[in-house]
Amino acid sequence: MKAIILLLWIPPLLYLSFSVFYYAFLAVAYFVTRDSQKAAAQGARRYLLLIPAHNEEAVIGRALGSLTRVDYDRDCFEACVIADNCTDRTAAIAGQQHVKVLERNDVSKKGKGFAIEWALRKIDLDAYDAVVIADADNIIDPGFFRGLDEVLDGGRSAIQCNNCLANSCDTAFTGVIHLSRTINNELYHHVKHRIGLSSYLMGNGMCFTTRLLKRHPWVTGTMAEDYEYYAKLAASGEIIGFAANSRLYHQESRGLRHASGQRLRWSAGRFEVARRYGFRLFIRGLKERSYRIVDASFPLILPNLSLMVNMTAAALLAGLVTHYFIPVPLVVLWLVLLMTMEVAYFASGVYLTGMPVSRFLYAIGFAPLFLVWKGCIDLLGISGRKTGQWGRSGRL
Repeated sequence: MKAIILLLWIPPLLYLSFSVFYYAFLAVAYFVTRDSQKAAAQGARRYLLLIPAHNEEAVIGRALGSLTRVDYDRDCFEACVIADNCTDRTAAIAGQQHVKVLERNDVSKKGKGFAIEWALRKIDLDAYDAVVIADADNIIDPGFFRGLDEVLDGGRSAIQCNNCLANSCDTAFTGVIHLSRTINNELYHHVKHRIGLSSYLMGNGMCFTTRLLKRHPWVTGTMAEDYEYYAKLAASGEIIGFAANSRLYHQESRGLRHASGQRLRWSAGRFEVARRYGFRLFIRGLKERSYRIVDASFPLILPNLSLMVNMTAAALLAGLVTHYFIPVPLVVLWLVLLMTMEVAYFASGVYLTGMPVSRFLYAIGFAPLFLVWKGCIDLLGISGRKTGQWGRSGRL
């Protein structure tokens, strides 16, 4: 009986162990590697900043206003707002900022991915070198386009920018999100770029050369348009670069209630993309003996950090219950080791944020509730429950 129990534990232990050690490997690589010397600039590029917006009158003016402080030749970048199925003054406010506005009204295809697909068909891509997609609640950093130039000069055609929080000090929730975002930016995206592996797309702050968009047109069929396009690019062998010096600041929801609908949409969409593309991409990488394609499948088939912590905690609880009836000390000890490694990984993220002790304690006290909430979101996402919500979700 004990042998059967141990056999049943092997698959979840292997999956969790690989996930934890993979994250640990990236963390160690981050602290022992350095950024390569920047390539010589080739000169100013022509950028189109595309901003999909659905009822964003409260924030669109601030986003466009931040462009006036960008340190880049003003003749070399242009903003375009997609006012998608708007019933407020989003289009009017954008027009007052003297930027291009595309108004779309199609209630049969609601969502950011459809808005982007529609706009890219209307835009003359030959007029630009690259297209950047950002959210309506962003604040663009002055060095944003120069940071993109650095990575494009290095040969990448698709880039994920550095997503930061504009309101990290507002609440305990935004503090936890700031910590999570820092860990994701630095210990995942940044280090993978350093060692020549692919980042993945996060929906906000994505940059594509127009040559890439012509080779691989943007087409979406899920609510996770970023993951879906990432999976298609990865399957074609494209490597997503990460622009650490290209920062934009996102306005996060202040609490769990306002963030739930948006997170459920993301979660359901990403699990759908994972089911469609993840394992298939992994097998393709093995067949082609391409470690880069195999690695590119990991964002789709491995859990994100919060899900990994929740899975390990659940496995440890199950292991302790099993041990009470049938002694399995090695299983329990191994799961304790995995949990310890996750705590160490989390601590390295705390170090990178440079949080004051008071703010850290405030956020850490909220973390258990955050993990329970995120676990519920992921369970609903795995079940396939969806929400059509897109637009402002109580961020202000």
